[in-house]
Amino acid sequence: MRGGLLLSTHAPAKVNRELRVGPRRADGFHEIRSRFASLDLGDRIEAREADRLELTCFPPDLPADRSNLVFRAAEALASRLGREPAARIRLSKSIPTGAGLGGGSSDAVATLRLLGRLWGSELAEEELAGIAASLGSDVPFFLSGGEADVSGRGEKVSPREDGPREELTLVTPPFAISTAEVYAAFDRIGGAAPPPERLEVETSGRFFGPNDLERAVVAVRPEMSDYLRTGRGLARECAVTGSGSTVVLVGAAPDARSEIAHRHPGARVTAAHTLSRDEYRRRVEIAAAQEAAKA
Repeated sequence: MRGGLLLSTHAPAKVNRELRVGPRRADGFHEIRSRFASLDLGDRIEAREADRLELTCFPPDLPADRSNLVFRAAEALASRLGREPAARIRLSKSIPTGAGLGGGSSDAVATLRLLGRLWGSELAEEELAGIAASLGSDVPFFLSGGEADVSGRGEKVSPREDGPREELTLVTPPFAISTAEVYAAFDRIGGAAPPPERLEVETSGRFFGPNDLERAVVAVRPEMSDYLRTGRGLARECAVTGSGSTVVLVGAAPDARSEIAHRHPGARVTAAHTLSRDEYRRRVEIAAAQEAAKA
């Protein structure tokens, strides 16, 4: 293996403070209005020069092909630059998958930035935003991070003034939940109205506002009602983030972690806190190192 320039960065997760969802649009997407906030929980991504595109994931049971957004982000950037997608990428996951925390979307943006630097072709933010939106509805948010309102199908991002730092407890069940299945259940349940012009978190004084997908999440995985019941009994506030499966607690009781472990022994419990936009930018700064040549 040859040496060369090794670039690395972090890809922070997000939490939905509120999520309002309208009916399905003619293009198949739903109109949403949401408040995102960045978290200090994040994946690590490394990239270096190679003769072809190679993706290695840890844990190794994660897909390392086009089903992974990191792979598709590399291909999309290479196509935009008119070059081969040649790089060796290593993805080390800390954000649970299928958990509503935006890990795949954040990984995609980290990949765009890393490879732009590696290939000596860093694009303007507007161009990156276009590529990001083509990769997924939540992806553009991770170009700015911090706290922001997200609307349209998720591609419209309006940065907001950061709120105070909040200490959170993330409870992730031992199963992922498919976003597509949740939205299909949402459509079956019916009754969707256009998202409100203003979110409740603007005036409520609470960290969380409503999540219109919660009923659909429970419809897809009925055991989620048990996690929500536990969370609401152990914290000042509790909500599902995004389309699940993670349940987020604010103001958790001192014995919350032990109680959750007792009631839900398969769940992963993680302490996290929100990041300001400046903190987010520091987290995603690209580090560079010159690797020694290896046999």
